[in-house]
Amino acid sequence: MRDPILLAVELSSGSFLSCRLLHPDRHTLPSLKRWYRTMPEAIFLIQLGDLHYLKERQTSALYRDWGDSWQDHQPRINTSFNHLKALARTLKIKTLLCHQSQLWIELNLKSVNQVDNFDRPG
Repeated sequence: MRDPILLAVELSSGSFLSCRLLHPDRHTLPSLKRWYRTMPEAIFLIQLGDLHYLKERQTSALYRDWGDSWQDHQPRINTSFNHLKALARTLKIKTLLCHQSQLWIELNLKSVNQVDNFDRPG
């Protein structure tokens, strides 16, 4: 079992909508690329809030399926990539899977330099 990860989608405003995935596995990224390719599909997934697991098209949301409090598990909006990184540090999360321009990208947050600005092109 791997450590929890953060799922995020970049919105047209440049903000990021994010949630945690508590039990990712080696099939998580391929599942996202296959079943949640488009922005509406990615937003729909993240709007479920924090997820217990993701297996192909099946998901288990902590609020919906486990009866946990919505306030504890609702999706978060971050105004910039730096805010998203700060959230990940607060939650002690090292990996981010981000949906941008119809692609899922895996980022190891330990290797992202503090002065890097993900929002800048090139």
